[in-house]
Amino acid sequence: PVKRPIILDGKHKTTILLVQYYHRRALHGAHELVVNELRQNYWILRLRPTVRAVAARCLFCRHRRAAPQPQRMADLPSARLQHSRRPFTFTGVDFFGPIEVTIGRRRHKRYGMLFTCLTVRAVHVEITETLTTDSTIMGLSRMIARRGAPAVIYSDNGTNLRGADTELKRSIADLDADALRADGLVRGIEWRFIPPGAPE
Repeated sequence: PVKRPIILDGKHKTTILLVQYYHRRALHGAHELVVNELRQNYWILRLRPTVRAVAARCLFCRHRRAAPQPQRMADLPSARLQHSRRPFTFTGVDFFGPIEVTIGRRRHKRYGMLFTCLTVRAVHVEITETLTTDSTIMGLSRMIARRGAPAVIYSDNGTNLRGADTELKRSIADLDADALRADGLVRGIEWRFIPPGAPE
């Protein structure tokens, strides 16, 4: 340290610029580090409050000290809150794969059709031969045989799922509704597609 340091007013503009320079030179470090560096050559009145004020106005330090904002969660859809209904009343469906399986000596590709209950988060998996509309309808039929018919199915906009919805509507329209009602086989399933580009 110098024998006769320069005396400066802590509120002067030049002093603030000097403190900012030392603050950056100390790589935005602790206040005491900046104070010790300045005391080597200068005697600044109200030094510590000045260093704290400079650090408080420093944009880099403010970003570094900032706490992350909590994520805002939207209200759950009504399908997620129907706990009085049986599982798989509100169902999401998607495909995964392909999976290689061995039948005899040959290897074949198969796909998983994943059904998830939106209320209790239970999972049901069916294996389909292809990703065609026919395979989708067959997988859905097997799932309904085990779990019962869902009231609403949510899925993405895959062409096979779009085709399954169209074909199911056409098939139901072609059936004899009176005969099916007598057997209790008519199950109205509403198929909802998420907006294109929305997260899964």
